[in-house]
Amino acid sequence: MSLRDQLLKAGLVSADKIKQAEAEARKQAHQGKKDKNAAAAEAERRRQQEAELARKREADRQRNLQREQERQRKEARERARQLIAANRANQKDAEIRYNFQDGRYIRSLRVTAQQQKQLAAGLLGIARNDKDPFDFPLLPREAALKLREIMPEWVILLYEEGGAQEDDWPDWPES
Repeated sequence: MSLRDQLLKAGLVSADKIKQAEAEARKQAHQGKKDKNAAAAEAERRRQQEAELARKREADRQRNLQREQERQRKEARERARQLIAANRANQKDAEIRYNFQDGRYIRSLRVTAQQQKQLAAGLLGIARNDKDPFDFPLLPREAALKLREIMPEWVILLYEEGGAQEDDWPDWPES
């Protein structure tokens, strides 16, 4: 015999009170389960929000990193353009055609006899102009080396210094 039955038999509690107490106990048990489910659901929702926030932060960080890299590329490109503009050694009256390899293509530009010797000796270099694909600026060695640091793909030709000496050149008659 349970305690409930004993209390009911003794007359200490009525049947209505027992039913009420049982109903209250069931409600509390149900509410406890609901609270546990609600707490679990709330914890899951909070975890999902934190994960989404972390994803957004990572995406923002990646976007900022890409923007920074793009800004640095633009700055490097602008510095390279300024370096080329300030040190360009091309001469309009040059008549000798100088052929060189640009990737898989053979390109040419007009140089003077002195510039031809300087190119062979490594004192001048040939660069790429990013705004005009058929313009190839001649640059002094120091400027070409700086350009190689900033934008290495823009330096097309730069021989090692001291490659060909002045005496190596035959004295061909100018034609």
